[in-house]
Amino acid sequence: MRTGTTARDCGLSVSGRIRLAAFDLDGVIWRGGKIIPGVAQALEDVVRRDLMLRYVSNNSTAHRRVVSQRLHDLGLPDGTERVLTSAFVTARWLGARLPAGAPVMVLGEQGLLEELAEVGIDAFHACDRPGESTMPVAVVVGMDRSIDFTSLSIAQRAIRQGAQFVATNRDATFPTPDGEVPGAGAIVAAVATAAESEPVLMGKPGLGLAEVLADTTGVPAENTFFVGDRIGTDIVMGNKAGMVTALVLTGVTAAEELAEGWPSAEERPDHVLADLSGLSGVLDALGV
Repeated sequence: MRTGTTARDCGLSVSGRIRLAAFDLDGVIWRGGKIIPGVAQALEDVVRRDLMLRYVSNNSTAHRRVVSQRLHDLGLPDGTERVLTSAFVTARWLGARLPAGAPVMVLGEQGLLEELAEVGIDAFHACDRPGESTMPVAVVVGMDRSIDFTSLSIAQRAIRQGAQFVATNRDATFPTPDGEVPGAGAIVAAVATAAESEPVLMGKPGLGLAEVLADTTGVPAENTFFVGDRIGTDIVMGNKAGMVTALVLTGVTAAEELAEGWPSAEERPDHVLADLSGLSGVLDALGV
């Protein structure tokens, strides 16, 4: 476990100096409706150091505007432009490939539907047009707490008939104050099994969010410090992109899981933090 300065950290050149700090949300900034201890002070420190701040989340349930309002209500730095979600990345990806008004079926929640609509897609929930004969060109699957056998069957049929299968993310679980609950990945797995098809993946550990982060901020990955709580998504994406990564143990990864070391270099973060109260020390070590 690395908690201090590393060889790579010491080798940061002026051109590789950290300019952007990006954070996952669930399990890093909050759990349910509660801020995790140490978060407010850590974000204040990021702003004080004049670093660009972004939130990068696999959660596709809420529109970026709603996430920003939630940050505001909790007294944290907010702004729609600061929020990137797998729903936003999915909408950008499909919007660049489909004609305006293309019909896209969704197994997901309101935020995903809104993000898709904003890029000119005719997005509708699988259960909203049961008698319509129009064939969707794509089926997008994310977190959907209303899923049932009917909606699963409708999505299965559309994919088997040729609609492109797109997944916002494959997180198996989702952290809440009462423990982990099934995540979007559980729903994606059900659709994939029923349709006998694998999706195009938009969220972490794919590089879609990393690429949009760089595109929208103008900051290359090598100048980005990324904090997440999930090794297989947050840390793998950050490392693949070339970011400096930190794993925080306030979400789905427990300290006990790290006792046997890292399965691969791709899964090894540059830093491990018990919580974000230790962030200032890492930023000091990085010379920010």
